[in-house]
Amino acid sequence: MMVLLIASCQQKRDSFFGRWTVEKVNVEFDVTKSTPEMVRQYGELEKGNVIEISKDSVLTFVSDGDTLRGKCSLEGTLLTCDGVAFGRYENRHIETRTTTALGEIIVSYRME
Repeated sequence: MMVLLIASCQQKRDSFFGRWTVEKVNVEFDVTKSTPEMVRQYGELEKGNVIEISKDSVLTFVSDGDTLRGKCSLEGTLLTCDGVAFGRYENRHIETRTTTALGEIIVSYRME
C-alpha cells in the first residue's frame, strides 16, 4: 500500500512538470463594451501562450513576447508564482483567469 501511494504521488508530480500549451480560450467580454472582432483578437493572442514548469519549481510564462519567471508552488489546486496567485491546477489542466475592464479571459492549458 505504501509503495502504491508513493508511486501515485510521484506520477502526479511528474505530470505537473513540463511544457503546457493552450487547449481552450474563453473570452467573456461585455457585449456593450466590445465587438466580436475584439473578442476574436484577444482569443487569438492568448492561443500563443506557453507555460513551462521545471522540476526545481521554476515557472516560466511566455505571452505575446513577454516573459514572467518565478518560483511556483501548488497549494491544493492553487498555483502560485512568487507567492501570487497564477491559476488553478485540476484534472491535469492549468486554468488562468484574467480580468480586464471589458470582462474576463479564461485560458485552459494542457501538457504537451
